[in-house]
Amino acid sequence: MTELLGSPPQLIRLRKLKFAVRVDGSYLWVLGCPTDLPDSSCQRFLDLLIGLFCFYNGPLPQAYEERPWEELDQEWERYVRHLQHNPSDLHRIFSSLWAMDKTKVDPLLLLKAALILQTCQRALHVLAGCIIYKGLVVSTQLPPSLTAKVLLQEAETNPKGLPVNGGQLQEQKSLQLPLEASRLPEGVRITPVYLLENEAATLRDFPVEWMARSPGPTAAASAAASNGPGGAALVRMALYAHRVRGLVLALLAEEPFVESEGSIEDVYHSSLASLNGLEVHLKETLPKDGPSSLKSSYGFAHYDSIQNVLTTNFLPTASPQEEHFLRAVSLIHADFDQLPAASEITVRNASTAVYACQNAVQETYFQQLGSPLRHSGAPNPRDSAFALPAKAKQKLLKHGVNLL
Repeated sequence: MTELLGSPPQLIRLRKLKFAVRVDGSYLWVLGCPTDLPDSSCQRFLDLLIGLFCFYNGPLPQAYEERPWEELDQEWERYVRHLQHNPSDLHRIFSSLWAMDKTKVDPLLLLKAALILQTCQRALHVLAGCIIYKGLVVSTQLPPSLTAKVLLQEAETNPKGLPVNGGQLQEQKSLQLPLEASRLPEGVRITPVYLLENEAATLRDFPVEWMARSPGPTAAASAAASNGPGGAALVRMALYAHRVRGLVLALLAEEPFVESEGSIEDVYHSSLASLNGLEVHLKETLPKDGPSSLKSSYGFAHYDSIQNVLTTNFLPTASPQEEHFLRAVSLIHADFDQLPAASEITVRNASTAVYACQNAVQETYFQQLGSPLRHSGAPNPRDSAFALPAKAKQKLLKHGVNLL
């Protein structure tokens, strides 16, 4: 196909499946997805899958030379399971981060989480991090691409049947970190990871400049390895993960961090009490899982493409009417991807209608629930679908979404 087209194919569509494809030197990356998933979503999932593998295993040729293939097969399975763990079909469509609904959390708790991260940055070699609660991002200093990779820690820090004390999982022992796992604080795990050069540069340019406050030489001796995705160089760093029940503090640090017991102790003791308190407050504050007692008269989804965060009032299990919403969102999102100049689209069938709008940084979708919309069989000014833009502007203001 490359010889016929002059360039490698990026998407191959069959009757029941579509395949996102990436060609990288001697390697071929392929991910199969259902046909109802937008093409752009399928391609983003493959990019995230590639990013996860290289983040935790380093350059692909190096990984397959140094580690058994059976072990790497298990890694792929774990990353695919992680991607399939999206909270809802809406998250799959947008390939968005699994962020906590900020409207359901006391702002003081969010401030406390941000302060914990700022305190950790004062430790030598620590660059930035994020806090995760039950798989949802509470607060992050990392760009979305790195936050998505670090989210795996929530599921992996304490996998069923494996001890947390001492930190490292059994399959990580072959990586031989300088600091022995037995000398790590309780509940802490440190893993070597690999960042793209531009990702590492972004973290090093973070406003909190720990190097200016550190004694002695300030150069960070991080080794770069070639042959990352697309031939980009990879920079080896350390990922510190501290689990407190359902809460995980994840920090990215320069590689010398793993040799500095003092820095590790500083991070652990300066954050332990605050993490315990934050976990208790989040557990008491967040609503319990289950259907809301207040049935909304409308449904919406708002996607922030800069932060890669989705806000919605739909539950993960959708009603038949909400299934129409999911299908409409999938179709319109694909159209927006192909038509970046389009600003508004409304679609309808005999049962319902969905209004959508986009600009350079966000997409918003709105559906009126309840009784079927009045329509005359053919589009005309009396069709109530044309009232959706005004209703969306009015209803979504209380969710912090301004469409005016």
